[in-house]
Amino acid sequence: MDFEDLMELSRDSYVSQFASFVEKQQALHDKGSAEVKFQLSDQSGLYRRLYCADYASGGEGGQIVEMTPDEEVSFDPISVSLGELEMTVQRLSWHDVTLTVEGAALPPDAFAEWFETWFDPEDVNTDWDSKFSSHVHSLLLDGHDIHVDFGTAPVEALVDLFVLIEEAGIKAATVS
Repeated sequence: MDFEDLMELSRDSYVSQFASFVEKQQALHDKGSAEVKFQLSDQSGLYRRLYCADYASGGEGGQIVEMTPDEEVSFDPISVSLGELEMTVQRLSWHDVTLTVEGAALPPDAFAEWFETWFDPEDVNTDWDSKFSSHVHSLLLDGHDIHVDFGTAPVEALVDLFVLIEEAGIKAATVS
């Protein structure tokens, strides 16, 4: 299996489980919605303090409910090249991807355009006829570690992140 197939399989597995999760939440709560965006406090640590909850129940006593997938794609570690970027992929869990870059950490503003596209804070690129948003759910920058919950975003969001770090001059990274 090549890396592109592995990314598709990881995303498809997650989104399938996410769809079942949303159906269960809708059955439990007469009011609520999947993929609800929030701005959190400064202490959250999330990029621009923005977060997309998997599900938010509405009405009195509303709450945020997060999905933990029952299954994830397993594989032996692989090596992947993208231009000058050499990556070791140890794990690819769509809702919890950590990309650790070697060398200088990228400044937060390097992620601005990627975040605008794939988190889409203002929902300008949302297909309202689609079942899900096709957006990432969170981005956390922690020094050399980039943590992303890819939510229902397509594989292109992950590929664009790899391109972003490669174009920034990063030569080596680990995906776990």
